Amino acid sequence: MSIKCIIVDDEPLARKLLIDFCEKVPFIELLGDFSSGLQAMSFLRDNPVDFLFLDIKMPDISGIELIKVIDPKPKIIFTTAFAEYAVDGFELDAMDYLLKPFDFPRFLKAVNKVSDQLQDKQIEKLKASKNQRDDFLFVKDGRSLVKVHFNEVLYIKGMKDYVTFHCPDKKVMSLMNMKDLEKDLPGEQFLRIHQSYIINIDGITSINNDKVNIAGEFLPVSQTYKQTFKKFLENYLG
Repeated sequence: MSIKCIIVDDEPLARKLLIDFCEKVPFIELLGDFSSGLQAMSFLRDNPVDFLFLDIKMPDISGIELIKVIDPKPKIIFTTAFAEYAVDGFELDAMDYLLKPFDFPRFLKAVNKVSDQLQDKQIEKLKASKNQRDDFLFVKDGRSLVKVHFNEVLYIKGMKDYVTFHCPDKKVMSLMNMKDLEKDLPGEQFLRIHQSYIINIDGITSINNDKVNIAGEFLPVSQTYKQTFKKFLENYLG
């Protein structure tokens, strides 16, 4: 997922540094750089962006004045040499405040914060629009959103705060826990058999000695889920 931004700073060297840093980050799409707030305002009327690198003290209109008149408001990373403006910046819900001079690691921390929040919002929107007929789930894999079709999943393995979707031709790892994931899976198709395993019922090849064979992988049925699994077998076999 790429995120669109512009740079607004009246200092040429500051703009050059930000441009160089942006070029090093694959997920940033820099649409332009501007030496004044008025230039940026004109550009933003027809070109929406995800966030701004915004200097605060500028000659025509300050960064704080600019953000108050922009609608809709993008995310903001303030860049300034004046620490006393930090409180004003955060009162405007700035994502971060880069105090000049700053280095690339500090820059990267700020843009990662923006990227993570934008991706989280996108996932929430996808979940909100999801309905009972959906046969897929969007999951976050690193910095990408991956569409996982339920019928492609053989089983899901959980490990601490991560889950891995095992499909015939790929594996997708995502930061989430098994308990929350269970709520998003169709109960008629997926069954939890262990603290660490959720299986696709359609993928079962055989069952033997409390182990389920799925695509040659023998997955254990734990004591905790034994009764649930037994009930499934009774219903399945009639």
